[in-house]
Amino acid sequence: MKETDYGKKVGQALKVVAKMHSQVSQLISDCDSLFPEYKSVFGTNATRDLTYSVHSDFWMAEGVYRYWFKEGSSVVGVTALFHPWEGELEQPLFVVGQINYLNVAPETVKEQCSPWHLWTAVTSWAPQPPRQGEVIELSDPDGKGTIPNMRLIVVPLFHIENLDDVKTMFRKLGVELSE
Repeated sequence: MKETDYGKKVGQALKVVAKMHSQVSQLISDCDSLFPEYKSVFGTNATRDLTYSVHSDFWMAEGVYRYWFKEGSSVVGVTALFHPWEGELEQPLFVVGQINYLNVAPETVKEQCSPWHLWTAVTSWAPQPPRQGEVIELSDPDGKGTIPNMRLIVVPLFHIENLDDVKTMFRKLGVELSE
């Protein structure tokens, strides 16, 4: 390949994306401190369904997630959307959510809670485009009755400066946080 200014710009962009991934990793890890009495639904996994095939349109994660559950409470979670499966996303988004599953229990939460529920809520279930910074309430969003309701807030990822911003979003949803 021939050296060009375009190549240098792409190199700089990749460095910025790598730094963003590192910062988002730290942010979602820091969110664990908000829910010390909860258990992570998916352990230390933060993404899945990445392709390893040479025949791929891209190899970058579409997003990352973290969900927590405590018996007697709703599942709470965060998701960062980097780019959608289909369509366009003007900029990366950050989502906090509270999901009420039908008859959720510690032994079934991992099967009921999809890592992509908040992602899908933003990209498909919520009115498009989703209202940013406002509480979005969805009843039976998947049409299957397994999620009676969920509440979420969507903001541009780069509006999140620190964990206090995430706390404010969860409080806006009415989620009780451990301080």
